Amino acid sequence: MWIVNNIKKYFFLILLLSFSFNIQAKTLKVLLWNTENFFDTKDEPKKDDTVLTDEQFNQKLNNISSKIKEINPDIVGLCEIENIFVLEQLAKKSNYKYFYLEEGNDPRGIDVGVLSKYKLEYKTNKNLPTPYKENKNYKFSRDCTESYFEFNKKKFYILLTHLKSSFRDDKKSEKKREAQIFGILDIISNIYEQNKEEPYLILMGDLNSNRFSEPLNILQKSGLVILNYFYKKKNVYTIIYKKKKEDIDYIIFNKKLFDEGKIKKFKSFNSNDFKKISDHFPLYVEIDL
Repeated sequence: MWIVNNIKKYFFLILLLSFSFNIQAKTLKVLLWNTENFFDTKDEPKKDDTVLTDEQFNQKLNNISSKIKEINPDIVGLCEIENIFVLEQLAKKSNYKYFYLEEGNDPRGIDVGVLSKYKLEYKTNKNLPTPYKENKNYKFSRDCTESYFEFNKKKFYILLTHLKSSFRDDKKSEKKREAQIFGILDIISNIYEQNKEEPYLILMGDLNSNRFSEPLNILQKSGLVILNYFYKKKNVYTIIYKKKKEDIDYIIFNKKLFDEGKIKKFKSFNSNDFKKISDHFPLYVEIDL
């Protein structure tokens, strides 16, 4: 009798441990990186692109892929990738099965692209109007892409963008960034309308905006949670401009994700070896769900 009772106890314990294992959280690892002018070796006559030599291309490819493999994120959001060919070479070199890029609106041909260990439903919003007073037909300067997938049986969206730069400022760049921010909020609103329950959502990208500038204020007032703000700028800066450390690249959660997920790690890789690869430092988050 003693043996039978103990067998039952052990069997129940095994079932309990098995159930606990099945419902335990999984960690999602996400990397954002503006790779700075990652062009190919061919001239595009209709674009103001830079043409790299074979040596320059291979060196950049090797440097970026080695760092991505070292960090080993599940999803990588990339800015300033010229085309799908460049992204495909990077995916192969970095060991990612899935890669996504749509040609955007940038006159130089720099686009946003995604590497992923998960199969995604990928959508461009490059033709979405983002009007401002002086230009009712204005659109995203590059794009704001949507990636949808399920992670640990939860609906998940990742938006990736690269907003208008202040370089060669036409004194309207801030207005254009604000207009694009409202475009992003329209995209998020549409996502919420398509789902009966609010999904998890990450917005990330090179926003070309300093902390507490108006584009960031608009996002914060909408209820989104800017992760950078929970850390001192000197620790999570993503660029050094005129010898000042700034974070113009951001990872932003919707409130549902921020409240229900557990952030395990948030950091920028701002060491000297990354500085040699790009003028931006990668931003990284790990979250348990």
